[in-house]
Amino acid sequence: LAARYAYKLGQNYKVGVITLDSYRVGAIEQLQAYTNIMRLPLEIVKNPEDFAEALLRLKDCNYIFIDTAGSSQYDIDKIELINEYQKRVEELNIEKILVLPANVKYSDLLEIYKTYSRLGIDYLTFTKLDETRSFGNLISFSYKTKKSITYFSIGQNVPDDLIVSDSNFLIDCFMNNKCVRR
Repeated sequence: LAARYAYKLGQNYKVGVITLDSYRVGAIEQLQAYTNIMRLPLEIVKNPEDFAEALLRLKDCNYIFIDTAGSSQYDIDKIELINEYQKRVEELNIEKILVLPANVKYSDLLEIYKTYSRLGIDYLTFTKLDETRSFGNLISFSYKTKKSITYFSIGQNVPDDLIVSDSNFLIDCFMNNKCVRR
């Protein structure tokens, strides 16, 4: 998303990235590699007390993307930690996008959403559309949650395999039993 906003929208926006993910081995190094390639500023925040300062350092950016640690819907402590970060800057209007894999069953999507909804999810993004042939669950899930889908990821080619959500694209995936870039 950061690459898309920085370089692919016809206007080069000033983009910054903050990561709250200091848990996964190599997470910071991987994100540093991407931000270095894109020449984007990266702030690494390891506790909620430092979050507002990181945002302030990126105040000149048009967009700031905040990367959180991906975790199981059963790891309530990590989800509550994200909530602690949010509380530190609750006066800011931060859009929250829940990124979900398309290749999980409908009941798991609902359970993930139920747990993460305590964070005030605004939108959905689905990854791994290239790893499934079942798309009805995404249509049903979006309808059930009443949340708009912002993007689809259809492969590993960053950022080219990130597609702006389009209902016709998803219906084509459903009807063709696979997703094909237009």
